[in-house]
Amino acid sequence: MFRGVHNINMDAKGRMAMPTRLREPLHAQCEGKIVVTIDNRSSCLVMFPLPEWEVLAAEIQALPSIKPAVRRFQRLILGYATDLELDGNGRILLPPSLREHARLEKKV
Repeated sequence: MFRGVHNINMDAKGRMAMPTRLREPLHAQCEGKIVVTIDNRSSCLVMFPLPEWEVLAAEIQALPSIKPAVRRFQRLILGYATDLELDGNGRILLPPSLREHARLEKKV
């Protein structure tokens, strides 16, 4: 679903408009409910429609957490995971912790 390069701006409050061509599929697939979390290997964010996130989160939780690296991965990915919903204007509000991790300012 999230393919291609999009030039997106974020306003001073941290709101980011979802590209127009993605809005209808997001509403159809997940009623505009998405999950955003960090990429643990870079200063990027990753975004999932809620149903896809629920499957992935279950797989992450099922990993053998006896290894410190796996526990750290689980804590970071699941800990930063944030439920968001498109507003009436097709925007999401990224929380400060996610914006800081990805070093986002105006250009997203």
